[in-house]
Amino acid sequence: VDLGKNTPSTQKKIEEYIQKISSYRAGGDGGKCLKVLKAYVGNVADKDDEKYRTIKTDNNAYKTKIKPFLGAKQLLLLVGFSQGEHSDTLVLSPDADKCLLVETKAKLEAAFAAY
Repeated sequence: VDLGKNTPSTQKKIEEYIQKISSYRAGGDGGKCLKVLKAYVGNVADKDDEKYRTIKTDNNAYKTKIKPFLGAKQLLLLVGFSQGEHSDTLVLSPDADKCLLVETKAKLEAAFAAY
């Protein structure tokens, strides 16, 4: 799978991860995770703003709504985020595929609406 590249295998993996996250039903945890992923991916898909290209992995939203769920960080890596210079950040690659980000945002929105 090519990280950050819009290929059929990347699309398939993203769909698998969204399915996994959607299967977390206790306390609505999967929905909360989808909502945060939707914000992270949506911000970089919609806005060309440097501040959205970095995710702080030591903040509360990440630690409680992304980190515990299998597939959540992997999805971010698939769309083009990678470990930053600092261990507490994920940074979007400058050559991440914009179409992949837009398509993933739409999939996350659909999954969140169906949750």
